[in-house]
Amino acid sequence: MIVGWLKDRWYQATGFLILIISIVFRFYDLELKPLHHDEGVNGYFLTELFTKGLYRYDPTNYHGPTLYYIALVFSKLFGLETFAIRASVAIFGVLMVSLVLSLNRYLGKIGSLAAAAFLAVTPGMVYISRYFIHETFFVFCSLVIVLCVLRFLEGNEPSAFAVLTLAIICFVCFLPSLNVIYLFPIQSESVATVLKILILAFESVIIYLILRSILDYKNGQLVYPLLSASFLALFFATKETAFITIGTMLIALLCIWVWRILYGGMLEAKSLNDDLAAIELSWITFKQKIESRNDAFIILGACFVTFVYVSAVFFSSFFTYPHGIIGAIEAYNFWARTGVKDHIGETSLYLKWLWKLEYPLVLLAFLGILIAFLKAKHKFAMFVALWAFGLFIAYSLIPYKTPWLILSFLLPMCLISGYAINEMARSRLKTFRVFGGLLFIFAFAVLTYNAYDLNFRRYDDDSLPYVYAHTRRPFLEMVRKITYYAEKSGKGRMAAVDIVSPEYWPLPWYLRDYEHASFYGRIVDIRNSELIIAEKGKQDADVFRKYRANYKIDGIYPLRPGVDLILLVRKDIADENAKSYEEAFGF
Repeated sequence: MIVGWLKDRWYQATGFLILIISIVFRFYDLELKPLHHDEGVNGYFLTELFTKGLYRYDPTNYHGPTLYYIALVFSKLFGLETFAIRASVAIFGVLMVSLVLSLNRYLGKIGSLAAAAFLAVTPGMVYISRYFIHETFFVFCSLVIVLCVLRFLEGNEPSAFAVLTLAIICFVCFLPSLNVIYLFPIQSESVATVLKILILAFESVIIYLILRSILDYKNGQLVYPLLSASFLALFFATKETAFITIGTMLIALLCIWVWRILYGGMLEAKSLNDDLAAIELSWITFKQKIESRNDAFIILGACFVTFVYVSAVFFSSFFTYPHGIIGAIEAYNFWARTGVKDHIGETSLYLKWLWKLEYPLVLLAFLGILIAFLKAKHKFAMFVALWAFGLFIAYSLIPYKTPWLILSFLLPMCLISGYAINEMARSRLKTFRVFGGLLFIFAFAVLTYNAYDLNFRRYDDDSLPYVYAHTRRPFLEMVRKITYYAEKSGKGRMAAVDIVSPEYWPLPWYLRDYEHASFYGRIVDIRNSELIIAEKGKQDADVFRKYRANYKIDGIYPLRPGVDLILLVRKDIADENAKSYEEAFGF
């Protein structure tokens, strides 16, 4: 009993340490690197939602609405700042690590700790978790769906965390009822506020009654299916590529089913006296958890209604833009065209990117896949192996390639790598146990160093895989100069800034508080603005001809590879070290 207690304490302490590491890597100096082009675009949509309450899903943007609504909550709490929007993503990177720690029954205690440790420090996971883009929450949803299915098959009562999560989803999905007050000509803001409070109070009672009935139904059997359906809806409402992951998972289950038919007796024999869970991820196991056809109808019906309703809530912008629901279907046509035209990469590109920074994980994942199928006794490990391998093959075959797509198969790679460490640590041969320990130490050390190097030193080094056309760090110096000259002019945030460069993202995010920041994207006539930003090279001649009489050049700042920006300052506020055109370019 004492030994078991000590083991549990050791497991909890180690898991807590891993969580701390994941928090430090994801939240420390979160504003260090400038926003990427895509972050800037997402920031623009969020700013519109934050300031005007306006968001309309557009299928041509290729991504869904969930990111903006999650970030809206963080922005309301912490302000519309870079830290807030990136924290809204980073938190799900940490939550992923915590969820992996709960897989000890399927990966083993050592395996779940190893998998969580890899997930905490894997360079790609850390880098993209510090990005205001959709991928981290997208991958988080895939993990939650798998966990909910497992918990349902276990047949245990739902945890408090699961019930709380379902309550939050219910509350969010009831928010559209607040729109009722806009049907009436209410002039007083205080009256509107009181009505909102009353509606929210009424909603809370309804939600409590709904949750009570869900928990009363067969000891909460509905909780995990409803959570799974909710996160499946959020999964598709985050990125259209959700169907690739779900399809891969279903194929993985089919392969295990075929494997079971061919080698069923061997699987049963090998599963005896094993301390890892032998739960079948299959339709047969699902049916065993349901006592009657009526139960099946209730569960599947409730899941279907939940999926449709949650999807409709987000795609319709909480029922303020019904066309968004149609757009959710149209998106796949746009995605199919993008997948064969833009960001084309060779088939082996993902493997090359992975090998450059995460080669220990590639080796361990390969080893884990071999162990899973050679031992053929842990169904979940076999599922994860096929999940990782299947997604890797699927994304490798698709011509469209960007580094953040790696996260979809990087998650199961971490899981199967943890399983490999667990199986070596449990080996009867001391040589294997020692080798497994050394392999973990080596992999963790390499991944940790590469994560530090990528995220805190070379975060804008285009030679590294995840640094994909990223904004260069001197860009932030230009932003500081804009602030400096705006204050020097005496106008502050009311200073006029004309952006005539056709390339300027993520500048709209950094100039969001400047009322007179104008993004023309082309050369315009002079209008006595305090500052002008132009593109070096393509616009040199036009800038010289149009602006040399009234402006001096503060400096040239790299935006991203192949694009440099010129910061022009009106002569009356320019510093002494600002140069004329003749001095800067020799015209």
